[in-house]
Amino acid sequence: MAEIFKEERIIEGSRELPISLDLNFAPDGRNMPIVVFVHGFKGFKDWGAWNLVADYMAKANTFFVKINLSHNGVKSNDLSDINDPETFGENNFSIELDDIGKVLDWLTDDNEEYRHYYNTEDITLIGHSRGAATCLLRAMEDERVQRVITWAGAFNIEKYTAMEDDAIWRERGFVEVKNGRTGHTYTIGYQFRQDYLDNIERLNLKAKIQEFDQALMLLHGDDDQVAPISNSKKIHQVVKQSLFLEMDGDHVFGASHPWTSDVLPEDLEDVVNESIEFIHS
Repeated sequence: MAEIFKEERIIEGSRELPISLDLNFAPDGRNMPIVVFVHGFKGFKDWGAWNLVADYMAKANTFFVKINLSHNGVKSNDLSDINDPETFGENNFSIELDDIGKVLDWLTDDNEEYRHYYNTEDITLIGHSRGAATCLLRAMEDERVQRVITWAGAFNIEKYTAMEDDAIWRERGFVEVKNGRTGHTYTIGYQFRQDYLDNIERLNLKAKIQEFDQALMLLHGDDDQVAPISNSKKIHQVVKQSLFLEMDGDHVFGASHPWTSDVLPEDLEDVVNESIEFIHS
């Protein structure tokens, strides 16, 4: 196999802020499935071992794209960590869904440069943690998506929209959240909850999940202390055609940030291999 090609691109997001994305693929491949990886809450595309995941997926004959959602708080000129708390506080679920749509538009309509490498009718979304919920919602409104794979899914959207009593959050204008990894505290504006209330038919995953009819794989670690494994089990019970696998590992399957090894942690490698098999099945 040829050496893996890597390129970072910037496209316009749903609210004019940029979406940074990484392309990883083997240039000798053709008609490869597209795989779009979506990070979770307080996550970003260059966190931990995600770059190694991209290489691994590319070597497995996929056109792998990992993205920074436009309002995740990571500036496009410094991708090392959350460094734009103001933008982070202006994020909401509608923006995230629209951002994924922008990425799919770019891949299927606007990107003439690389389109001959991949199959626009074979698209998988992979979402980690809260990104899993976002991917499920996007798939249900986007017929271009053939399958979804969730890693350690955090599906309780209502938990995020009820981080504070409504009246207190509305009056104060923001709620504070702490990043356990860095110790930094960020604020999220009331617009986050207002967006959910205004678009509840689009964003109410609990009500909509019964409509899900694409291929779905749910991978969850048995030692996840952030998003309990019961999250994925509940989705599996509702989506009868889904495949649920209980994996070894924690919320990030043994990875951490920064990740200095040149190999994947064993638990995460198992997750990636199961995902590859599902994509090519």
